[in-house]
Amino acid sequence: MRLITSILLILLLRGMTLAVPFLGELSVSGSAIGTKNDEMVMITRYLPAIEYQSSLSPSWDYDLEVRYQIQWGGQLDTLGSVGMITEPYRVALNLQSINSEYIIGLQKINFGPARLLRSLMWFDSVNPTDPLQLTSGVTGISAKFYYEFGWSSQAWLLLPADPIGWEGFPDKDGTFETGGRISVPNDLGQLGISTHWRIADASSFSPDDPDLYEGRIGLDGFWDMGIGLWFESVYKNQQFTDSQFLQQLQSTVGADYTFWVGNGILLTTEHMLINIWDSPVVEDTNRLISTIMTSYSPSMFDQFSLMLFMDWETETPLAYLSWGQTYDSFRFTLGAFYTDTASQQESNTGFSSDFSGKGIQLTVAYNH
Repeated sequence: MRLITSILLILLLRGMTLAVPFLGELSVSGSAIGTKNDEMVMITRYLPAIEYQSSLSPSWDYDLEVRYQIQWGGQLDTLGSVGMITEPYRVALNLQSINSEYIIGLQKINFGPARLLRSLMWFDSVNPTDPLQLTSGVTGISAKFYYEFGWSSQAWLLLPADPIGWEGFPDKDGTFETGGRISVPNDLGQLGISTHWRIADASSFSPDDPDLYEGRIGLDGFWDMGIGLWFESVYKNQQFTDSQFLQQLQSTVGADYTFWVGNGILLTTEHMLINIWDSPVVEDTNRLISTIMTSYSPSMFDQFSLMLFMDWETETPLAYLSWGQTYDSFRFTLGAFYTDTASQQESNTGFSSDFSGKGIQLTVAYNH
C-alpha cells in the first residue's frame, strides 16, 4: 500500500501543478420525529474532490479521483459535544485500455440488477432512502476485462476492513479478500456469476476459535421484455476451523414497468427471501421482505417517489415518500417517513435507516 500511496500522491501533485479543478459536494441533512431537540438530527457533510485525467501512452489513459469526507452533526441536544469525522472517501487510480480497466485504491464496487433489496450488496451499504446515496468503499485492486464476443470479467483483491454490506464480522487482520465475476450478455439482457472468499474475525463471538471462513457464490440475471425482470441469488457458507457456523441462501426477484401516463409512472417491486439453516448457533430462518416503489417526474427538475417496505416475519412496515428538485448546482429532497416503532428493533431487514416512528427529512446538497 505504500507503493500505491506514493503513486497516487505523485499523480495528484502532477494534477495540482496543471491546475486541476477543485470539486466538491456540501450537504446538510436534517430529520425530525418531533419538536424536541433530542428528536431532531442534523448532519453536515463536505466531500471535497480532485479529479484528473490524462494519458500514459497512446493505448493507456488514467483517471485519478481523490475525495475526502468531513462530517459533523448528531442530535440537536448534543451538537455542542459532537466531534468532527474526517476520513478518506475515495482515493483511486483508474488505468484504462481498450479492453481492460484497473482500479487501485479506496473505491466503490457494486454489481447486480436489484435496486432496493440487493442480495449482491457485497461491497457497499447504499440505503435506498438516502437521497445522497453515500457509502463507504473498499481498499484494494480490482480489474475488469472486456472481450470481443460481449462477455466481461472482473476480479478483485481487497485489504481487510470493517463489515460492509451484509457482513456481520470484520476481516481478520493480515488476510485478503478475493473474488471475481463473469457477465454474459443475451438477446434481452445478461447473466452473471460472482464468487468471493474471506476470513472473518469472529473473536467477539467465539474467542477460542475466532477464524471464520466464508465463501459466497452468486447468480444474477436481467431481461427486458417490455417488463423488466431480474433476480439475484447468493449462497453463503461460514464455518470455523472445526464446526459449521451457518449456511445461507439469500434471493431477490424483481420487476418494473412504465405506465405511460403523463411523463411516465415507473412501478418497481422486489421481494427478498432469506433462508438460514444447518447452524448450531442460529435457528433455521425463512424471512420474506417485500418492497414496492413508484416514481414520477412531472418536469425535468422534479421527481416524486413512494417506497413501501414490509418484513413479513416481524410485520414491520416502512413507508418513505419524497419530493426532489434538481438544478445546475443544487439538489433539494423533502421526505416523509413512517415505521412501526413497536416492532422496529426486532427487524433486521437490510433496508435499515435512521428513521423511527413518523417524521420528516430534508436534504440540501450543493455541488461545485
